[in-house]
Amino acid sequence: MREIIIYNPAAGSGKTQKLTGVAYRTTSNGDCRRFVREECQQDPDIHFTVYGGDGTLNEAVSGIMDANAGSIAEITAEPYGSGNDTVKSIPQKEFDGQTIKVDLISYNEHYGINMLNIGFDCNVVASASRFKRKWNISGNLSYILGVVTEFFKPFGEDFTIDAVCENGEHYKFSGSCLLCAVCNGQWCGGSFHNSPASDISDGVLELMLVKKMSRLKFLNLIGKYKKGTLVDKNTKKVAFPKYEEYVIYKRIKSLKISGCKQICFDGEIDDCTSADITIIPGAIKYRL
Repeated sequence: MREIIIYNPAAGSGKTQKLTGVAYRTTSNGDCRRFVREECQQDPDIHFTVYGGDGTLNEAVSGIMDANAGSIAEITAEPYGSGNDTVKSIPQKEFDGQTIKVDLISYNEHYGINMLNIGFDCNVVASASRFKRKWNISGNLSYILGVVTEFFKPFGEDFTIDAVCENGEHYKFSGSCLLCAVCNGQWCGGSFHNSPASDISDGVLELMLVKKMSRLKFLNLIGKYKKGTLVDKNTKKVAFPKYEEYVIYKRIKSLKISGCKQICFDGEIDDCTSADITIIPGAIKYRL
């Protein structure tokens, strides 16, 4: 099996540029995806080690899928980004060297491991990115500043949702919401443990939908959303009766959404008004 190292020189405020040895240096958005696809098309028997953030890992995974190499190629992420959310949902170092099959989220020909956010969560990431670019503020602080910024903007977006649940039933919703998270992993924004029941290898996605509410109620809710206590990971239900009318939690196989403005997928923003979202069970091989 070939060993290929990939690094994003912009990740982690340039920390990856200290890497030595033979490695592929990404040059622009989409370059990692292209490189991985072409290497897999040449010979898919490769182990990629990716030094970067969630976005770089997203591109590498997409490149593997583009080449239909998910059953052969292996990937490992070394967290050098600002959020590094994906690796927090992956078994840790005591399992070094083992390979596990990991589910992927797919939407509109995009692939990723961790999470898809629409509404407040997505807008926060967009604001956080602006803080990074303009003021060179990175990590959790940029995300927290993004939360504060978006909190005082007009509240709510109108979504239409049609989801196929784990048991085959359809869940439909149309109305004003604050956020919609479709989760394979457990973390977003570097420190938000919003979906503690998620498992990247169980063949199911978690849908978390928060309807429009007052700012005061949302302020109380967002702390629980951050800590991972809004949903009980054992019962798979909303943990607080007072939020049951506002919070929808479903375990799903697929989802169609329309009415959105943009989507955040593993930390990357995509202008998008509709999406078909599915889970691909055991899509790629991840080496621990």
